[in-house]
Amino acid sequence: MIDPVPEAQSLDVPPPEPPALPRRNLLYRTFVGPRGVRAGWKVLLFFLIFAGIGFCFRPLLETQGKVDMHAPVPPGFALLNELLTMVDVLLSTWIMARWIDRKPFGYFGMPPRNAFRSAFWTGASVGLVALAVQLEIMHLAGWFDFGTLQLHGADILTYGAFWLAVFLCVGITEEGMLRGYVQRVTTDGLVRLPGGWSFWISALIFSIVFASDHLSNPGENKFGIVMVFVDGFAMCFSLWRTGDLWFAIGNHAAWDWGETFLFGTPDSGFLGQHALLHPSFHGSALLSGGTDGPEGSVLALLSEAIFILSVAVIYRRRKFRLLSEDAISG
Repeated sequence: MIDPVPEAQSLDVPPPEPPALPRRNLLYRTFVGPRGVRAGWKVLLFFLIFAGIGFCFRPLLETQGKVDMHAPVPPGFALLNELLTMVDVLLSTWIMARWIDRKPFGYFGMPPRNAFRSAFWTGASVGLVALAVQLEIMHLAGWFDFGTLQLHGADILTYGAFWLAVFLCVGITEEGMLRGYVQRVTTDGLVRLPGGWSFWISALIFSIVFASDHLSNPGENKFGIVMVFVDGFAMCFSLWRTGDLWFAIGNHAAWDWGETFLFGTPDSGFLGQHALLHPSFHGSALLSGGTDGPEGSVLALLSEAIFILSVAVIYRRRKFRLLSEDAISG
């Protein structure tokens, strides 16, 4: 016996809907958004990892003994401290990139393929030229005297290289810390804001943090803190135009090296041992910079203007890509 053929299903009947996915609870949605862990939590986790790695490095720093930060800092202590801090920043960024964001390390501002290429050297040149111009104007105005040579012969190369290594680490550390991972993640987290507002609000937040971090520096003055904020914002502008941090790293390293070693001035309130020159300052701190150094002088505004104008002229188009643009192109 042949089984009857079942009636054909009416075309007017809609297919059954797939079962609805379970709605995530409030706790889950607090920590995780449409693009994974929310930006604020990632920034917090980055700083926690940074603090944890730094705690593990403390025994290495303690081998150097106690150093009076109000006196000129020995280059050996400075190099170890800055090297470990740089490694800390790079490791923290790599951990977050690899395990949390699952993106290439270079996405967060320091692509290895661009290291020490033209942008780095251009930034370094702008930094040294701006500093030299500022100090010469201060000298002509009677606020600054270059002083005399303190080093001779091989000592110039030895300590010059030592301090260059120190400030290369400083440049990578300070740019990578507040204008690398956290700037990129916060900008992506504010993607719903129109235009470039997501980037500039992030720049404002972390430039304030950057200035606040200098409050405890010995010798720092109020105007110097303002200039640290301005400098942070200017560095963000270079990131906006160049697309990565290598111009800023070169500029930061060269400026600090010029202050501490080449001209022997204070650097955000710190002095270094074995500087090339032994300068002196005259007049009010607002004009000379005083114990803060050149960035505590009102003429630091000229140096920042030189920096910003150089970036604007050399890099005429923005290269920093916003997350919304990547989504459109994808």
